[in-house]
Amino acid sequence: MDMRPLVCPTCARALDYQITLEMLDPPIGKIDTGYCAHCSRLFERIRQTDAYEPTMWPPVCRRCRQPVAVVSVHTAGAAEIVLYQCRDHAAEQWTWRRGTDEWTRS
Repeated sequence: MDMRPLVCPTCARALDYQITLEMLDPPIGKIDTGYCAHCSRLFERIRQTDAYEPTMWPPVCRRCRQPVAVVSVHTAGAAEIVLYQCRDHAAEQWTWRRGTDEWTRS
């Protein structure tokens, strides 16, 4: 993999690499995604421009590297919490707090 390490744009700590995507139409190029355990956020970096943004791509399973899928949604007070899980590895779970865009491995 010919990429520089991913660094959180918020706290400057190393991101846990998730997956690289390639966008052909529009021709954006390679997009590397990573998770910051400190900030509980997912980010993407466009290699061509080195720009970081929060990402809407779901996290991936640590075992099979496939994106996790929504299995339930519930509310806790005013917060909406979405549970994601790998289809093949049930122990691989993430929760997403919609209002704050925080991701946590369960």
